[in-house]
Amino acid sequence: MIVIISFFIGCSSSSKTDTETSLYGNISTIDEASGIGYCSKTDTLFVAADNGILYEINKNGKILNQKNLSSLKNHDFEGIAYDEKNDEIVVAIEGSDNILVLNTNLVTQRKVNLDREDNNGKIILEKDKENGLEGIVVLNGDIYLSNQSFKRLPENDPSVVIKIDFTDLYSAYIGQIIDHGFLNISGLSVYKNYLYMVTDSDNLLIKYDLTAKKVITTYKIKDFDSKLKGIAVEGVTFDNNENIYFAADNDGRIYKFKFN
Repeated sequence: MIVIISFFIGCSSSSKTDTETSLYGNISTIDEASGIGYCSKTDTLFVAADNGILYEINKNGKILNQKNLSSLKNHDFEGIAYDEKNDEIVVAIEGSDNILVLNTNLVTQRKVNLDREDNNGKIILEKDKENGLEGIVVLNGDIYLSNQSFKRLPENDPSVVIKIDFTDLYSAYIGQIIDHGFLNISGLSVYKNYLYMVTDSDNLLIKYDLTAKKVITTYKIKDFDSKLKGIAVEGVTFDNNENIYFAADNDGRIYKFKFN
């Protein structure tokens, strides 16, 4: 059974503030930046890089903290998000298709292994080097992930969003599947009760209504800035001031624009 869920993410109180004049466009350069997530508790952004380094930056792109975890056997970090309920950072790891859990100081707590099949035995995650887990968001402790793929259901390893349920702290399985109808989804975020997805091949930002199960609109990412034409955007997030942020893998930059 495919279950569709509407969800909204966010964090609570703010403890770090950005007092500088807000900057727009390319605000930071981070090698192999892949995922990005905002947390209003700290009023900062967390960035995951393919090379195994995690960053915390302010809303103008200044690096506040970083952690090099490239010594891990599997360190192809993709999506990153803040789990408000458990006060943790969660990172999607491509290839191994599991999740790294850290505290907000970027100290590793544990790794969560995922069962790759649904309850009918269909392979949802194939653990290959080209495709796999990419975007990640969290709602009330529930983790949702995008599987980056060029296949559609009912094929194995399809392009879907999954919600995982936990067996224990170190293992989880696919509890629900959201079939959004798009291919090669590289990043996820939620803003004003809508799911936003990005594709790094089609250069699209997709606004999707989870309750109505339909696409509301699509945006060409290059329309935010012509410099983004041909750029592989792999991460997206929104802050509490109507700003949108993109993480671009192939040019290693973080971009920020107004979004209202």
